[in-house]
Amino acid sequence: MLLALFLLQTAAGLYLFLPLVGRRNTGVKFYRLILIICGALVVIAAAAHAHARALREAGADGGLIVLFALVWFTLRTPKRLVFRAPAALLAICMVAVAIHAFAAATGASLIWSAAGALAGIALLGSVNMAMLLGHWYLVVRGMPIDPLKRLTVATLAATFLKIAVVAVAVFALTRGGVAYGSPAYQVLKAQGLFFWMRVGWGLIGPLLLYPMVWGTVKIRSTMAATGILYVEVVAVVIGEVLGCYLSSVAHLPL
Repeated sequence: MLLALFLLQTAAGLYLFLPLVGRRNTGVKFYRLILIICGALVVIAAAAHAHARALREAGADGGLIVLFALVWFTLRTPKRLVFRAPAALLAICMVAVAIHAFAAATGASLIWSAAGALAGIALLGSVNMAMLLGHWYLVVRGMPIDPLKRLTVATLAATFLKIAVVAVAVFALTRGGVAYGSPAYQVLKAQGLFFWMRVGWGLIGPLLLYPMVWGTVKIRSTMAATGILYVEVVAVVIGEVLGCYLSSVAHLPL
């Protein structure tokens, strides 16, 4: 369940951040690449849900796969309703499925699940999309730098959003104290190593790397920016994996 949650959040984030890139800048092939990656992630998530006998969640994942196929086949008609309608429907469904997956995997309430899923989608999507786009500059020469600038700023905004959600969740978790056996004790003491690794890698790490990424993007050193973004992706993935696990312990978005 936790694996499926992580994969669905990543897929939803990649898809939802495509508009910041713009098809005129990258061409149709980049959009196809992202659709392939997102579709593959959803297929693996469906398999993980099926293995966990979460048949309702696996069925929802299957519906997303059908929508991905529909968007793929209508990709050549970007200005027509035949493409825009399924593309918008897919975006809405991906967010809804990610929120449901968060609630199913962590036992959190709907409000907490929505906050946790949206923050995870924003952080995973922006960082991974920026890294993939950085590679695309090696394929398409002369591409404008503005899309990468927008995504770099988006990674910073997503990091602040995630920090805010985790901070509020920790505050709610510790209101009743950190007595032995309480959820706060389980997260902050029994699982304290994982919690601080989650904070260090997944929250502080992207903040420390942002000035380096922005500095290289400003001088259009896309290769250097991509290398730093690799490190940021690793940090965020470690942080989000640990965050998903801690969320299942606390039933809050950590």
